[in-house]
Amino acid sequence: MFLAAPACGGGQKQPEPSWRHMKQKKDELAMRKKEFHMIPEEEMKCIWMTAGLISYKLCTHDYRCEDCVFDQAMRNEAAVPGGKTAPQPAHDSGTPSSEPAPQAKAALFYHRNHCWAKVENPDEVRIGIDGILAKLVLQIKTVVLPQEGEVVTQGQCFAHIIQEKHILQLISPLTGAVHLANQRLKKNPHLLAHDPWEEGWLVTIQPENLEHELKTLLFGRKAMAWYQEKEQVVAQAGAAMLSSGGESLGKTLQDGGEQITGFADMLSSEQFDRIIELSSRTEDPSA
Repeated sequence: MFLAAPACGGGQKQPEPSWRHMKQKKDELAMRKKEFHMIPEEEMKCIWMTAGLISYKLCTHDYRCEDCVFDQAMRNEAAVPGGKTAPQPAHDSGTPSSEPAPQAKAALFYHRNHCWAKVENPDEVRIGIDGILAKLVLQIKTVVLPQEGEVVTQGQCFAHIIQEKHILQLISPLTGAVHLANQRLKKNPHLLAHDPWEEGWLVTIQPENLEHELKTLLFGRKAMAWYQEKEQVVAQAGAAMLSSGGESLGKTLQDGGEQITGFADMLSSEQFDRIIELSSRTEDPSA
């Protein structure tokens, strides 16, 4: 006769888990996972989240990326040398290569006061002036920029360009805290006029309400149409002012006068301010 070995734990055999008990544990685990599941299955992840470039964002446009401002902002990175490659957007906003250099910046967001915004990533936006202002800022003495950590507000003055004859206020296209100020402008402020799109950038900021405020800016084809329109406004207004005040231009260089590097140098302070006002108006002047 064989005797059964005594069970551990006081000699009493532990009951084996029943199927019902195992199923209950499995259901509890499933419920726990469901409670901590952050994204409901019926929600759609943003393609940039799926690609692993952002941590969390849900699609609110039913994957119509051409209607998404956030998608437009993220695609700016594709234009940066060495940046991550993104598929071409459905709303092709490019322009022919025969256009002047300023017209080739359709991937930027534009404020109507002629500062552009480039989204480097959701937490960093680079800001600079466009080509229209660059043509008006010559003989720059200094550039006054906000300090790092200072908060700038969309639609409010955030910097000044001090010229020999004029002072130009710059209007911020977005709201946020200044992360970096372009220190190169201290020693070489003329980068603003010579390379406003690249080396002549002003500041980078950490935006506070990026997606909402980007919707108020101009982008793509609309931005390029607006830009070309404002170039014509500035050119026509400048020509009219100079032709009407030709007698008061003073001595030419041949007569011993000062060298004039651009038509902005030939304008009075009032005329210069008028040009800036016309270039920034929402509706074009009727006359």
